[in-house]
Amino acid sequence: MKKLLLPFLLLLVSPSFATHNMAGDITYRSIGTVSNPYLYEITVKTYTKWVGTSGTDKCELNFIFGDGDTAIVPRVNGASANCPATADGVLIVGCSATLRYNVYQTTHDYGSPGNYLISMEDPNRNSGICNIPDSDNKSFYFQAE
Repeated sequence: MKKLLLPFLLLLVSPSFATHNMAGDITYRSIGTVSNPYLYEITVKTYTKWVGTSGTDKCELNFIFGDGDTAIVPRVNGASANCPATADGVLIVGCSATLRYNVYQTTHDYGSPGNYLISMEDPNRNSGICNIPDSDNKSFYFQAE
């Protein structure tokens, strides 16, 4: 009985991973110099459904740079109440739902010229998307080349 009760109690007290991602994009720009020609500034912007005071937004996201490197990148916009080491994003009130606009930004130095797929994946997609059946059980993924 103890073995069955512990997993059940952990489910009750574990944090909820509610669905929330609604939209996003990746932009990048070269900020390289003659001595460091393959340096890029990479920005991921997301729009998430705000759920309660703690929200479901990520204080940081995992960027995949397409050259074998990844990085955990902190959010850079908004105040810092819920994410003390980073920023909280900015609430957009007045839409059909309260949204949060999130910006995550970093730099990455590619070792050589080439085509690279920069991507981000989060398991928490918004539910109820008409053209994606069972959307809240599909990962939110986007990429830029």
